[in-house]
Amino acid sequence: MKICITARGKTLDSAFERHFARAPWFIFHDSETGKTEAIRNGFVISDTRIGQNAVRLLKNNGLEAVITGEIGENARALLNGSAISLRLFNGPGTVRQAIDEFLRNPTEKKG
Repeated sequence: MKICITARGKTLDSAFERHFARAPWFIFHDSETGKTEAIRNGFVISDTRIGQNAVRLLKNNGLEAVITGEIGENARALLNGSAISLRLFNGPGTVRQAIDEFLRNPTEKKG
């Protein structure tokens, strides 16, 4: 499963970021292959459609789930209308900890 985790840095040991659209980094992790890719969130400098653009980025990369702490109503609605599931992680912690918690219960729907 390809998942996205909001992060403050670009590694699995980076701090988890609670804010979806304002996260400095998106960590894409494939739970089947173990491959991880860090994408800088260029939308944080924008004042409009930040959440919409972030959701579009996830959809364009074939992600199946997103792990974040807080998400705006517009971005939440867009995720609900897509094939991307939403999982809320309370943190604090690292990206790796958020992934581990998700993988322990991948079918549990939150958010």
